[in-house]
Amino acid sequence: MIKYFVLDMDGCLTYPFHSPDWDAISSIRALQMRSGQEKHIPALSLCTGRPLPYAEAAAQWLGIHNTIIFESGGGFYHPVSNKLVWSPNFTEDIERKSAEIRKWFVRDVLPQFPNAVFEFSKRTDVGIVHIDLNEIKKIFEISTRMINDEFPEFEVHSTSISVNIIAKTCNKASGLQIFAERHDVTANEVAYIGDSTGDLKALDWVGMPFAPANAIEAVRRQACVMKGEATHGVLEAYRKIIDQNRSGSSSVSSIS
Repeated sequence: MIKYFVLDMDGCLTYPFHSPDWDAISSIRALQMRSGQEKHIPALSLCTGRPLPYAEAAAQWLGIHNTIIFESGGGFYHPVSNKLVWSPNFTEDIERKSAEIRKWFVRDVLPQFPNAVFEFSKRTDVGIVHIDLNEIKKIFEISTRMINDEFPEFEVHSTSISVNIIAKTCNKASGLQIFAERHDVTANEVAYIGDSTGDLKALDWVGMPFAPANAIEAVRRQACVMKGEATHGVLEAYRKIIDQNRSGSSSVSSIS
């Protein structure tokens, strides 16, 4: 039985720089609001590389009342109790090294890309957003070389609009593990949908991994791929999980 369906945001719940598909969002929310009364409907949560304000707003759209995960597993926020905690894996040593990476990034990388926006509101995640995919690829290459050479405790991920440098111990998989402990469930009781490199370890950890049709090839090889893109893929996966819970099946292949 899947008890929680956790959603990535960019590329799944939303398309960056585009207005959300409110019809699909409303359908997802309608199912989420029934989750407390109908046991075969899993409750929703979020696991995103975005900062807290963005994730909190999306949680409000969907009526989510469970802990949400932001900064790729670095932070946890409960939208009902207004409780904010940071990953216990974000140690003083990791925080110090993250600050060093941030200084390097602002000093040496950001000036090369004047149209990029540094995600200044983050604490555990060094991130940048750019609307040009070619520029994102350049930033990713520069960041990867630096991190591999100087900071092996960290890893670099990219989406079509962002690059994120995170501690390996504070990725989305570790975030889901902490979420599961807080909500007293196992990996087999959690489903997840993601579309980019930062989602790979999370998809590997959960009992039921999904991907929208727009996911990158590496994700598509690892997950049950939906016919719909982005929000429509999320809605399709949600309905499939509900059908699986009703039938009592636990196999991803049985709902492909």
